[in-house]
Amino acid sequence: MKMKVSFNEVFKGIEINASKDKGYAVYPMILDRMYSQIVNLQGYHSRITVVRIDLHFPANHTHDHKCENTMISRYIKMCKADLGSIDWNKHKRVIHGWVKESGKSDKPHYHLFFGFQTLHRNLGLISGGGHTGMWKLFESRWQELTGGSVQLIRLHFLRRDDRKAFEACFYHLSYLAKIRDKHFGTGESYRRFAFSKLCPKEQELTVLEELMIA
Repeated sequence: MKMKVSFNEVFKGIEINASKDKGYAVYPMILDRMYSQIVNLQGYHSRITVVRIDLHFPANHTHDHKCENTMISRYIKMCKADLGSIDWNKHKRVIHGWVKESGKSDKPHYHLFFGFQTLHRNLGLISGGGHTGMWKLFESRWQELTGGSVQLIRLHFLRRDDRKAFEACFYHLSYLAKIRDKHFGTGESYRRFAFSKLCPKEQELTVLEELMIA
């Protein structure tokens, strides 16, 4: 797969984590997918939460790209099902995006984000004694599937009219678009990234329209 590469430090008027002088290049396609999903979600909700986490496999993990990508897909489905349950206030729309990387040690890992309506600002505690709340949910689901570990990176609360908060969030997430460690062009047929497909609000289908095209 041929992917366009860019050293531009600005994307759609927003500063990103790229630099030609430092050799930090990014994939604009990944930036565009992230941008559109966050903007689309904000079209539905005036306040959203964006959470970024990193997923790692256990030390004894047997490397298999297709199997690993099946695991990340199952993980996302499980987390979205949980967030849509009554226990988590029935989140109606949850966006996501992930990229797969393998560093010099050839140990695959995923950088992932979720975005959803801000229904509560307290997502739980992060501590050495054990995580609670939503953090515990994200951690326990990955452990159930793989036995691996979860690194809870950061969360952002975004109001639709708060441009600075959006820019800070997007700069942080632009790290997912870096070219380093993604290994495109190897000829192997596995996915290096994937994103949700939430449509803009004005394109949302009615129930009748969905039935007509089913």
